[in-house]
Amino acid sequence: MEKVKIKTTQNVDVEYEIASIGDRIVAVLIDYLILLVCFIALMILSIFIRDILNEYMYMFFFLIYIPMILYDLLFEIFMNGQTPGKKFRNIKVIKMDGSQPTIGNYLLRWVFRLIDIGISYGGIAILTILINGKGQRIGDIAAGTTVIKLKKSVSLRDTIFKKVE
Repeated sequence: MEKVKIKTTQNVDVEYEIASIGDRIVAVLIDYLILLVCFIALMILSIFIRDILNEYMYMFFFLIYIPMILYDLLFEIFMNGQTPGKKFRNIKVIKMDGSQPTIGNYLLRWVFRLIDIGISYGGIAILTILINGKGQRIGDIAAGTTVIKLKKSVSLRDTIFKKVE
């Protein structure tokens, strides 16, 4: 697994395992599934209340679609760098210096998401992650962030286990 070494403000090098492309793709697919379920539920709801909201239907759709459009941004801000998909895959967004990203960092990642994922269906993001070597897509490079795994893979060799004769 690829790792990224981050020097903290105390001059201590901390090594994080970079989230794999597979983890990131699965996280995005989980998030899209959640958005799809919400969309279907809201469409069903709109059928039942269309008579009540007759002339305000456009406002209703506007108020519903805004959180769906801002899904990634809002979840990353309020869940400390994780969407539900990222939480499920145990991955998280951090700054390259190891600190918590700011709202500006999350906003920059979200804006570049249109290029990375929206226009090319994720092709540019995957290509950038493969070439970069630090697990960063264009939005991550611009924001100075990366996505890391939260759980370390530990094997028996990593313990103090010794073979006794």
